[in-house]
Amino acid sequence: MEQRMKSQNNYFQLFWTLALTDFKLRYNGSILGFLWALLKPLMIFLILNFVFSNIFAAGDPYFSLRLLIGIILWTFFSEGTSTGMTSLFSKAHIITKTYIPRWIIVLSSSANVLITFFINLLILAVFFVLAGVYPSPVALLMFAIYCILTFIVILAFSFLTSTLFLKFRDLNQIWEVMLTAGFYACPIIYPLDVIPVNLHWLLLLNPMTFIIQYSKIALVDNQFINPVQHGIYIVVALVSLFLGYAVFRANVKNAAENI
Repeated sequence: MEQRMKSQNNYFQLFWTLALTDFKLRYNGSILGFLWALLKPLMIFLILNFVFSNIFAAGDPYFSLRLLIGIILWTFFSEGTSTGMTSLFSKAHIITKTYIPRWIIVLSSSANVLITFFINLLILAVFFVLAGVYPSPVALLMFAIYCILTFIVILAFSFLTSTLFLKFRDLNQIWEVMLTAGFYACPIIYPLDVIPVNLHWLLLLNPMTFIIQYSKIALVDNQFINPVQHGIYIVVALVSLFLGYAVFRANVKNAAENI
């Protein structure tokens, strides 16, 4: 029992060290780079808010808050999946020289974007205070669940693609195109109501549509959907994580050879 606890503690220390190292290397010697990571969602928000507020803000005084929620969640998703996909390749110098559990590399690479995400959440909180909107404790709890769901989706995708990227190096370019398309396919700029009801199910096949849509409703409107729908998406997210990790386990044995 003591040996198991010691091993788990070592894994946590390794995970935390790798995550912090990734974060530091990402912005090493570049204060502007770190500031840009924080300002990028705000710049996108300001531009889109200026362009689309006159189109979609009619009758919705909180359009700007909804837009910012969507941008922050999508930025977290896009950066997390992109970083997770290339995690093993970016640690080639470690993988080819020593052995550490490969899953820790993927997990730490995906987790380092959490630092920026948490800071962006603080910025989001400031906007809510300035707008005079104060979500209820239940709304905040639901939003926390949506954030966890987002991270589960990120991990599922990262485990699935990190080993595949070692064989197919153009996956990241394909994913960039899909992220651009996904941004406009999610109800970030526009409310879901502008899409015909009979097409909602198609958009909701994308887990980020579900997360972004109901994060807005919970935080701004203090409204919540049927718990059964939450249960379905939680199960789907967990099954996706399991399948992604299964693919990872099946292919990671050849990671060093494929680098």
